Amino acid sequence: MPLHLRAIIPAVLILAWAGPALAEDATRILDAGHWEAYAFSEGGGKVCYAAARATRTQGGTKDRKGTAMAVTHRPRSPGEVSIIGAYGFKTGSEAEIAIGGMKHAFFTKGTVAWAKEPRADAAILAAMVKGREVVVRATPGKGQSVTDTIPLTGFAEALAAIDKACGVKR
Repeated sequence: MPLHLRAIIPAVLILAWAGPALAEDATRILDAGHWEAYAFSEGGGKVCYAAARATRTQGGTKDRKGTAMAVTHRPRSPGEVSIIGAYGFKTGSEAEIAIGGMKHAFFTKGTVAWAKEPRADAAILAAMVKGREVVVRATPGKGQSVTDTIPLTGFAEALAAIDKACGVKR
């Protein structure tokens, strides 16, 4: 993964979910292809996540950061798929991902989006393991609609690493 993306991903993701106090506590457990895997403690439990940022961006405002995607294992909600748009999603908008021929709608709140159907996460993960890239389409709070592409090179390894670190069985 390019160095300029490595520094951005952990900080953006941890701040999006956990707040600034935990940003220093995350430990990188794997760097594979375009994906990274991290683990940290939260409320007496372990949280693990794998993340990557788009390498191709289209639309939005000038000089915007690419959309990121993450898979998070929390003690009571393993395998949660989310999209992180540092640009902020338009209020009330939906985002969409496409992996090969599969598409899924996501609801947005602020800078994060989640699958509209929580049960869809398992199908999304299976498609990501087999796929080449995820195409994210979203509407930011400002600027044109965005279409960002996140490579899946290294995703299977990153998912396996967070599964092992957080004790998730597949």
